[in-house]
Amino acid sequence: MPATLVLRVSRVVVAVVTTTAIAAVGGCASAGAAGLASAAPHSRALPRTGILPPRNPAKNISPNPNFYEYCVAGGLDNTAACNAKALQAIDRARGTEPIGPLRFNLSKFLKLSEARQLFVIADLERVSRGEPPITALTIQLDKSAQAGANIDDDPHLAARTLSGGAEVRAWGSNWAGGSESVLGSDDGWMYDDGFGSHNGGCTSPKATECWGHRDNILRPWSSDLTGCTAADSQLVMGAAYARSSKWDTSFAEIFVAACGHEPTGEIYTWAEAQAALGISSPRPAGTAASAGRERIFVVGSTEVSPGDRSSAVTDRIRQR
Repeated sequence: MPATLVLRVSRVVVAVVTTTAIAAVGGCASAGAAGLASAAPHSRALPRTGILPPRNPAKNISPNPNFYEYCVAGGLDNTAACNAKALQAIDRARGTEPIGPLRFNLSKFLKLSEARQLFVIADLERVSRGEPPITALTIQLDKSAQAGANIDDDPHLAARTLSGGAEVRAWGSNWAGGSESVLGSDDGWMYDDGFGSHNGGCTSPKATECWGHRDNILRPWSSDLTGCTAADSQLVMGAAYARSSKWDTSFAEIFVAACGHEPTGEIYTWAEAQAALGISSPRPAGTAASAGRERIFVVGSTEVSPGDRSSAVTDRIRQR
């Protein structure tokens, strides 16, 4: 049996406002954000498909096949036996939206570092639904993610600018512990994150924490870049893995939308991932961002304690 899986979602988002303050919780923008235009540079339009924020799945989807039975408990498992089953479960869950299976070279994916795996699977989930990709991992944001992974908690972004000077407009982060693989964490974050799942912060069907991890991954981050030109719109990410003394494994990721010069210290780009894994899907385009006077609105941090589930398999799983 695998170790206990624990998932948490950041409760902090920094968002741009124009005439009124716009708050976002757990990566889900409030209704006031609907009027924001998006900007994604150097891309080609794709139809948006599948279930996208603010919509979420009607119910949780338990892993089928139950890939935990194929993974070695008590630590990281990057074997094909474990991860092929996790990918099958992800693809089966995607079929309920409905949206097709993910297409990439699994054996090459498993040779990547865990941070790069987190980056790739997040972007695959995004671009397959017509969302613009996160363009790169950066040294600055990887350090933030690593700090979170090291203490079994959500990464935090204290900086108001990215390396290179771009102004941070919005950010959100996810954390997972106990999953034997990156793909296992993705399955929990994306498809088993609502009421009655491992999400301890989702204490009622209408709790704002429900589907927060999924919303962070699929959030239309470019909508936070109102007033920013396409050339200055930056969608970047940090990711990390650490061995956890409490949960065996610890995965963390942070997503950032910023306006300004391209960040320095890019470690791994979406273009490099596409070339390495044989991913040929084009990048979707956003629309030109609207001009206007802006200010930053910061939403405070709220911690949510993990919660238990009763079955033998899901006792291992927690979330906040």
